[in-house]
Amino acid sequence: MISMRVEISGDQVLLVNATEKNINDYLDFIISLSKDEDNYTLTRYSDINENRIIEWSKSWGRQVLIILAYNNDKVTGIVQLTKGRYFGLERQFHVGEIAYAVDKRYRGKGLIYALFDYLLKVTDVKILTAWVDERNIKSQKLLENLGFERLCKIDNFMYSVKEKIFVNLIF
Repeated sequence: MISMRVEISGDQVLLVNATEKNINDYLDFIISLSKDEDNYTLTRYSDINENRIIEWSKSWGRQVLIILAYNNDKVTGIVQLTKGRYFGLERQFHVGEIAYAVDKRYRGKGLIYALFDYLLKVTDVKILTAWVDERNIKSQKLLENLGFERLCKIDNFMYSVKEKIFVNLIF
């Protein structure tokens, strides 16, 4: 499966497996998220390094799977799966860490569920993991609705560059 169309709140959204060719669309979306105060993606915790992200995009489709949701040629949501994150790819190829984000306009409308559904159809990973900022209650509820279990909380685990504070993360 390379792409899938879904309807979200009356809009046609195209879900696609990203390659490094989609990097500019991805960057535009990430930059827009960095201006969104309700966003809890990595843009909250570190500055955007476009050169590093462009280099990282060369691994998309192998160890890193990125699914982009497009509406009118603009990215409106993403889900990312990094395989073998723990202890090296060769050892834990069946385990993947996820990250995700949805544009404000599509939050609470089901786009994230469509992204997860598509992700599960295109990956062979058996165990998914996620880290969530303790303050991000909506994301915690989403993961619980998807069947994730809260395993632990680590205090002061991540530094937020924007807020200049350490934040607690839930695994």
